[in-house]
Amino acid sequence: MDSGEILIKKSTMIRKNEQPIGDVYLVHKKPLGTGAYGVVSLCKHKVTGQERAVKKVAKKKIKNMDRFKQEITILQLLDHPNVLKLYEYFEDAKNVYLITELCTGGELFDRIIKEEYFTEKVAARIFK
Repeated sequence: MDSGEILIKKSTMIRKNEQPIGDVYLVHKKPLGTGAYGVVSLCKHKVTGQERAVKKVAKKKIKNMDRFKQEITILQLLDHPNVLKLYEYFEDAKNVYLITELCTGGELFDRIIKEEYFTEKVAARIFK
């Protein structure tokens, strides 16, 4: 790399936002889904109006905070159209909030239960 070049990496663009999440996003009260570690809700950026998803993870449910932060680092580095995009994250005394792209296709698990099985071709189409 030339010493005059500027290197921009995806991981440097995804950061922990030090502001309270409520200052940046309007978080809808009705959850889109729930899981073992948290609740996913729709949120809207107050300045840009962009709709995204926010996963609220209670710190008390995180058994290994170092490992959890390592997973955030991995998401910061990933850039693939079939992998959920992480935009930024917030942290307060009780929770970590992961701001991701909004995926509206439904739960894959629900599709598997409904169909009972998938051929490889069907699974590839659903994943795409």
